[in-house]
Amino acid sequence: MQYVTSVERMGIAKGRQEGRQEGRKEGRQEEASKLFLLLLESKFGAVNQQLQEKVRTADPELIETWTKQIFQAKTPEDLLDS
Repeated sequence: MQYVTSVERMGIAKGRQEGRQEGRKEGRQEEASKLFLLLLESKFGAVNQQLQEKVRTADPELIETWTKQIFQAKTPEDLLDS
C-alpha cells in the first residue's frame, strides 16, 4: 500500500484544480468560436478553411471584439484582418 503525504495530496488537488480551470477555458474558447462561425456563415455564407482556423485559434476576447464589429463588416476578411 502506497503512502501519500499531505504535501502530495495538496499537489494532486492543485493539479486537478488547474486542469479543471484549463478545461473551462478551452470550453469557453470552443463555444465562442463555434457561435461566431455561425454568425459569419449567416452573414457572409460559407467561410473558407483558413478563416475558420483563425477563428478557432483566437482567444475569446478577440472573438468578442469581432462579434461587436460584425454588422459593420463588408466581408469576413475585413472583419478578421482588423
